Amino acid sequence: MNKHVRAADLRPRSYDPATNTIDVIWTTGASVRRRDYRRDVIYDEVLSLEPGHVRLDRLNSGAPLLDAHDDRRLAAVIGSVVPGSARIENGVGVARVKLSSADADAGVIGKIRDGIIRSISVGYAIHSFRTEAGQNGTDETRVITDWEPLELSAVPVPADAGAHFRSHHDDSPEAARARMLARQEAVTPPKLRRASVEEVTAMGRISWPIPHELWPLGGGGA
Repeated sequence: MNKHVRAADLRPRSYDPATNTIDVIWTTGASVRRRDYRRDVIYDEVLSLEPGHVRLDRLNSGAPLLDAHDDRRLAAVIGSVVPGSARIENGVGVARVKLSSADADAGVIGKIRDGIIRSISVGYAIHSFRTEAGQNGTDETRVITDWEPLELSAVPVPADAGAHFRSHHDDSPEAARARMLARQEAVTPPKLRRASVEEVTAMGRISWPIPHELWPLGGGGA
């Protein structure tokens, strides 16, 4: 099962010291631009939040809160979703997370409580999608109509700026999507072009063994 990632939203002022829990927005469903290197296609990925399109069983069974998607070490588990708290509400995915009280996690947990670490990311599996005509320079739009959140992670920089630990700022879906778009524009990678045979040869490499899908792709060039 391939795991994809998308940013989520921490809300530090929702922290409850009595239960050591905090609220999160784990998706806004907003569009994120991606590249399919196998097909040489740039597309917008939209996570549908329509009824029946999101499998919530794993989250509501107590899915882990990880340190930056590190799913290889038990030590990277810094919390877990409170069972039964994950749901789609007012156009966003929300949940409550219980944080670790272990001494080894005190530094990261303290930064979450203090609002220094605000961003989280959701790791998810895609089961099916539909393809639509692209807009704004993309080849297509992929609307994910069956997807399954697997875990949440505290991260330094999210892909969806609308996803965070929840606080008392504007948490409307419109505001969350606006933050996501602003962050997405700030981290959009520069355009690349395909290297010419001469340039590859000049780097001391033979061009023919290089698979076509691994060449830098984009506008211009040979």
